[in-house]
Amino acid sequence: MSTADMTPREFVWGPTINRPACTDCGACLDFCQNGVYEWVDGHVMVAHRASCIAGCSHCTTLCEAGALAFPTIDELRAARRKD
Repeated sequence: MSTADMTPREFVWGPTINRPACTDCGACLDFCQNGVYEWVDGHVMVAHRASCIAGCSHCTTLCEAGALAFPTIDELRAARRKD
C-alpha cells in the first residue's frame, strides 16, 4: 500500500533508513529527542517511528551518508485530507 492510499489513522510520519548507505554514525540517534532511533545489534534502527513529529525531518540534514528518507509533505497533507 502506498502512502497515497492510507487514511490519516494508517499514515505514520517517520524515517526510513537505507541500510546499505547507512554508516551507523549515530548522528540521527543523538539528535532525536523523541526516541525514534535505537541501537540494535550494533546498527542504528528506526525503533519507534510513530514517535517522530509529523513534518520534522531535521535528522536528514545531519546524515552525511544521505541514508534517511521521509514521506513527502504532500503525502502527509494528502493523508490528512482523507479524514
